[in-house]
Amino acid sequence: MLKDSFYQELKQLVPHAESARFLLAVSGGCDSVALAHLFASCRLNFDIAHCNFHLRGEESNKEMFFVENLPFLTGQQVFVKEFNTLDLQQASGKSIEMVARELRYQWFEEIGNTYHYIVTAHHANDNVETLIMNLLRRTGLRGMCGIPPKNGKLIRPLLRFRRSEIESYCLEQGVGFCVDSSNLEDSFLRNRVRHHIIPELEKVNSNCVDVFYKNATLFQQQTQFFDTQIQQYRNQLFQQKGNRIFIEIEALKQIENIPLILYELLTPFGFNADEVDSILKASNSGSGKRFISNTHILIKDRRHFFIEAKEENNVTPILIRTVDDLKKHGFTVEKMNNNTNIEFVKSPNVIYVDADKLTFPLQLRGWQKGDSFHPFGMQTKKKLSDFFTDMKINILEKQKIRILSTETQIVWIVNYRADDRFRIDANTKSYYCFSVDISTN
Repeated sequence: MLKDSFYQELKQLVPHAESARFLLAVSGGCDSVALAHLFASCRLNFDIAHCNFHLRGEESNKEMFFVENLPFLTGQQVFVKEFNTLDLQQASGKSIEMVARELRYQWFEEIGNTYHYIVTAHHANDNVETLIMNLLRRTGLRGMCGIPPKNGKLIRPLLRFRRSEIESYCLEQGVGFCVDSSNLEDSFLRNRVRHHIIPELEKVNSNCVDVFYKNATLFQQQTQFFDTQIQQYRNQLFQQKGNRIFIEIEALKQIENIPLILYELLTPFGFNADEVDSILKASNSGSGKRFISNTHILIKDRRHFFIEAKEENNVTPILIRTVDDLKKHGFTVEKMNNNTNIEFVKSPNVIYVDADKLTFPLQLRGWQKGDSFHPFGMQTKKKLSDFFTDMKINILEKQKIRILSTETQIVWIVNYRADDRFRIDANTKSYYCFSVDISTN
């Protein structure tokens, strides 16, 4: 009987299930309603969470009402959250499925703090669909692990049961459920896999869903073993310097199976297989190649690949109306009368500026394409891009550089070089000394 098998499966995931508090994700479909009924039949301590994404008009509202009034509930709370999913999806640029998934799990985390476990109704057929979709996406061995039965406090106790078993349970127990009309459409990849590919596989092997489940379990074990080997390469090749990771290219070339190892090293930073192929090709090209994932930037320089978390913006422009405004942003400012006994501090994070040559308001900003200045000690103009090249400043460092400027002229590339046009000379009556802690730049 499914109830007994389910309870044993749950006990494998949660040994002390009788004393645990569970939050169940219930959509109103067959799988999630069966999950709630099983929890009620086993007299477990649970509540229910339901998301209304308002994607199917009145059908979505009927499902919400159905879940709120499940007849077998005996005092359990039903939490409901409604989302304007289409508006959020259009603003994000992501697929509607991705946005709905992110909204769902974010809300589960928010309301799940007082529960020991959050439970979803994923089952064996869902796992097969995921495995096949991952094959089409070139996800490697890790993608063949399918849906994990446990991930932190998130558990899936129905994962080893087939959809047909769950449907039979609902029929035997007289448990009603809703049918999501979008699951009948072939516009979604998962539905095409469900309606067409799996039935053909079942013609070849009627037990293919169980075989896929067992293979996924085997792949999970193999991946755990494989990960220990990858960690050894990570320890060997990664050099952590501050927030940046360096990989020495020559050291990388000394190892066997470079494409595989590099793929495993870089996928945690959001790079997919095609991007890793391009990165590997760049190891034999000139410096400066840049690769961007959703979360990180990878740069190829002369001897290394280096990786750093991506920043949303380099430097937000700030209007500096007075000296006091500069002080608010980490600068130390002193104004002095000129005399012949000035003792200049020679440091890239200290500059001396003729006060009469400086016109407020100033601006503190990032560098812009086409920027140029007169490097201190030079009478000629130089493009900032050329200056950065000469200084061997990489792309990631350039994103963080701050420029102090008047409306038309650069005064200081902060922590790098002052502009010669603002220097102290024989006619200077008073001057500013600007300095900044280099660690705050």
